[in-house]
Amino acid sequence: YPSFIDGTLSKMMMKSALAYCSYVAAVLLAASKNTAALSIISNDRSINRRDALIGGAATILGAPLACGAASTPSKPVAVLGASGKTGALCVASLLRRGLPVVALTRSGEWPPKKIDLNAVGFDGDATSSNPLLTIQACDVKNAESLSTNLSGCRAVVYAASASKKGGNSKEVDGDGVIAAGNICLQQNVGRYVVISSGSTTRPNSLGFKFTEMAVAGIMTQKRRGEVGVRDAYSNQSGSSYTILRPGGLDEPKQNIIQGPSALEITQGDVLAGFVSRADVAEVAVELALSSAPNVKNTACELYYRNKVVPVDKGFKKYLQDGADLDRLYGKSYDELFQGIKPN
Repeated sequence: YPSFIDGTLSKMMMKSALAYCSYVAAVLLAASKNTAALSIISNDRSINRRDALIGGAATILGAPLACGAASTPSKPVAVLGASGKTGALCVASLLRRGLPVVALTRSGEWPPKKIDLNAVGFDGDATSSNPLLTIQACDVKNAESLSTNLSGCRAVVYAASASKKGGNSKEVDGDGVIAAGNICLQQNVGRYVVISSGSTTRPNSLGFKFTEMAVAGIMTQKRRGEVGVRDAYSNQSGSSYTILRPGGLDEPKQNIIQGPSALEITQGDVLAGFVSRADVAEVAVELALSSAPNVKNTACELYYRNKVVPVDKGFKKYLQDGADLDRLYGKSYDELFQGIKPN
């Protein structure tokens, strides 16, 4: 008990003080338990304890958390393309961590009906009644819409891509990526993570050609988006970007988080493989939250380490031991990211 509580206090005052102390203790205990429950894979890097406690306490107290809110103790992360297969998992991954998130979709509706959010370990409230979740309509083709919805965010994950209803590859994978990056700079958003694709710099590779035919011009536009972001951030300080190039998204039968120990990262766009959307979402979120200087203003490829192939036959040499290529592994995300080099 605090030292000032003594026999001079009335019984009513004593009961009130004890009730309040019990309430605060319950909030902190629940928030602490929330922190402990957030890590799915024991070897993975858990979220920042301060963010977890803030998220847990906010959930218990019902405090609203949204972009630009003056009372927000932790700025939210915005996910563009939140109704897509990967974007939805990015939102769920952030919610699992107890962090405020803004789900931005063309329709303004979330969650998507056919996507299992439990793939990233989230089985909580996925509706607007969750104080950590803000759902907004946002069109990546509209600069004003981007500016309004990205204001006040700590980071942005761009997970949108061309679709029949959302726009073609030029509008979404090219112009949209660049426009969102420019808005992030204007709004002083700390981190901008773009989920792109492997082989974007290798137009002669089968991966590039096949994907380019499957969705007209998409690889060309993804590469144009990457270059546009790189150029926009070239003389900037304070804000940074990371371009994440996942391998083939042909998920295994179980779309689950295998975690950093199953992953490999390289740079140079010479090796590839398969990877689940669940692991792509986890890595994208970790990159968005990372303050490590080496992940700023760079691009990297991501895939599972068990079945690695060259992007093109001319790159087979990089599979050999002693090849001049850093193949990054790690038991935690921090360790996995440690060898990434800036552009």
